[in-house]
Parts: sequence; structure tokens; C-alpha cells
Amino acid sequence: MKMKKVLLSGIVALGFLLVFTMGASAQAKEINFVTGSWWTSQLEDFKKVVGYDYLEKFTADTGIKVNMETLPFEDLFHNLEVRLGSKDATLDVFAIDSPLTASYAMRGFTEPVGSNLSKAELDKFYPATLQIATYKNQVWNVPFENSSQVMYINKDLFKKAGIALPSSDVKARLTWEQVVEYGKKIQALNKPGESKYWGLLFDQASRPYQMLALPQSLGAGSGVSPDGLSVKGYLDNAGWQKAMQWWYDINNVSKIHPKGVAPAETPSYFSAGNVGMFVGGSWNIPAFMEAKTAGRLDFDIVPHPYFKGGKPATGTNSWHLAVSPYSQNKDAAWKFVKYMTSDKIMADRFVSIGQLTANKVMSDVINKDKRYNDFPWVSYKTIISYELANSAVPRPATPFYLEWEDAVGKAFEDVRNGADPKQTLAKTVQLVERAAAKYK
Repeated sequence: MKMKKVLLSGIVALGFLLVFTMGASAQAKEINFVTGSWWTSQLEDFKKVVGYDYLEKFTADTGIKVNMETLPFEDLFHNLEVRLGSKDATLDVFAIDSPLTASYAMRGFTEPVGSNLSKAELDKFYPATLQIATYKNQVWNVPFENSSQVMYINKDLFKKAGIALPSSDVKARLTWEQVVEYGKKIQALNKPGESKYWGLLFDQASRPYQMLALPQSLGAGSGVSPDGLSVKGYLDNAGWQKAMQWWYDINNVSKIHPKGVAPAETPSYFSAGNVGMFVGGSWNIPAFMEAKTAGRLDFDIVPHPYFKGGKPATGTNSWHLAVSPYSQNKDAAWKFVKYMTSDKIMADRFVSIGQLTANKVMSDVINKDKRYNDFPWVSYKTIISYELANSAVPRPATPFYLEWEDAVGKAFEDVRNGADPKQTLAKTVQLVERAAAKYK
């Protein structure tokens, strides 16, 4: 009997040891995270400002090591396409450009969020970020970064042209019709034959991310059908035609907007003091403040314009985080995604690098930090927080987004250079419909 008790005790002890060992092993997982190369410097800045490394903290809290692989922007998309297409089990979490949600979901490249995040957790994100993460009534990735658009005003040129400075009140924003009139007056500051001053300049001229605000302000939609499978009747409707005609006119009739200036060059035009109105992202503020300090520019920030009779619409969205359906560590992967999009990390990330977050906790930081009571950062409180919650409109949810983006961007650029707006839209519809056929 005594021998049996000893034997039984040994078995029980061995059982506890096995359970403990298995539990410890389960907590010691590693996950592989693929993202853009810009994360390296962002992580360094994060640690400098708030005093800890969020990857190291995650490992300390969970026992899960994160192997972060960073790739240049131009290589990231191809790398993910190849790895997801080959069902690479070593890929666990990855950064996804949010407009690609439908494309990835349709091909089975992302694990749906499902019950991994509760409704309460999802409600912490700005509406437009959840909208672009949703396809066929399912959320396929978790919002992470965000973006917004404002209008920068060159105060010196406004004074020289005799124009009253616009209000920073979101309820008293400029109309695009007013922008044209102001642009003409600023353009008149040029001497005969001179092209030194420009009335208006778009930060990302011709790129759909920014240009979509024009038709969307007119209630014309994103240019894609609700089911995401067609553009006929959506990309060439009356609103799109009106928006394109307006774009044609400011480049070819009133000529208040320059041709041939690439997005990489546009901020320097405004920084040099040669542009009256600049429509761009909040990320331009540091560079413009540097120009202000150097005495080259005196500027103000006002809300993004809209069409008279229409509604305010602003470009938005950015990078999200997704879990691979082929991952062998999905539980650990979801823990990491939830951790990275949590209130604590999102608040600290905004404080440290200034990148807008998809988590609404950013607004809490803005309202509590005295820094956001003074120019130019007060615009985050009075304008940007409002736009993210009210006027932000996402790009279309469609499996052929890349083809759509390329064709629509080319259409805007062709019209900018003098192509007929209506004919250009008709040709673009035909082109995109052919590309969309393979997804139907």
C-alpha cells in the first residue's frame, strides 16, 4: 500500500511537472511581424520620449517574443503578396494598407477579427477606420494609424491680395467656390508673364487618397458600387463629372493650380511662401513650423473646404494590423494586435511620434495636454479631432482597389493636364470594368 502511495505521488508530481512545462512552453511562443521600414525609427523615438520599448514590454508581460521584420515601402506589398499567396506559416502578424482590406479578404489573406475583439474594444476606433476594415459585414483587420486633411493658409499672400483670413471654425469652413475666387486674387499678385505665386496646391495632387474628397463632398460616392464589384454609374455619375470639371478648370482655365508638380515637391512650394492655400495632411506641420521659424512663411490652419450645397468630406485612413490565416500562433498574434492597439500604447505612440491613431484615445490626450492649446497644435483639438469623427470618408472597399487606384489617379492627372473630364471618366470606367471582371 505504501509503495502504491509513493508511486501515485510520483505520477501526480510528474503530471504537475508536465502541465507546468507545457504551460511555460505555451507562453514562450515567438511570433513574426512584418511591417514597413519606418517602424524602426518610430520605435526608437517612442522609447526616447516615453522611456520603454513596447516590443520588450509585450514580451515581459506575455512571454511572447516578437520578431519584427521591416521592409521598404516599395518591397512590403510584394513580400506580403508572395508569402500570403504561398500560405507561409511563418508569417503571423503584418501591417496592411487599409484600402486593401477587401482584396485581401476576398483572397483569404487575412483572418477575420471575429470574437478576438469585443464590440466595446472595436467602438474605441474612429468610425471611418472601422468602415474601411469591413468587407461583407465582417471586420478583417484592426485599425492602427490614421490620417486627416486640413487647409494651410499663407497669411502674407492673403494680406497682399486683400483677402480676409478664413475662420478656423469647422462650422464656418471655406467652400471650393470661395477657394477659386481667393486663388484668382492671389494669382493676380504675379507680374505679367510671372508664375511665382500660385493660388492653390494639393499636397498629393491627383492621388485618390486626397482627391476623393471632391466628389464625396458632392455626395457622388467613392466611385465604386456598394458591393465593391463595379464602377459603371458610380465613377461617371453627375457628381464625379462636376468634381472633375472643377479640377479641370482650376488647372486649365483659372490656372490657380500648377501642373507638373509631383507630390514629393508640393510641401516645399508652400514652405517657400509661394502658395496661398495648401490642402494637405497634418504631417506637414513640423516642416511648415521650421519654415515659419526661419522667417520664410507665416501660416494658419483652417478646416478642409467643401462644395457649396454639399457636405464636408476629408481624406482619411492609414495602416492597420492583420493576422495571417496561415499562422500557427493565432492566439499569440491576436494578443499582440490587441496590445498594439490598446489605449496605453496608442496614447504613448501619439505623444512620442505625433502619428494620428485610429484609437479615439488620441482625443483624450489632445484635450488634456496643454500643448494643444497653442498654435499650431491647437488644430488637433479644434479641427482634426472633429474631422476624424465627422467628415472623414474612407476610400472604396473593393477587391480591385489597386487597379482602381491606378486608373483613377491617372484620370485625375490626365484631366489636370487638359484632358476632357467627361470623356476621361468614361474611358476610366471601361478600363476599370475590364479589370474588375476577374473578381465577379
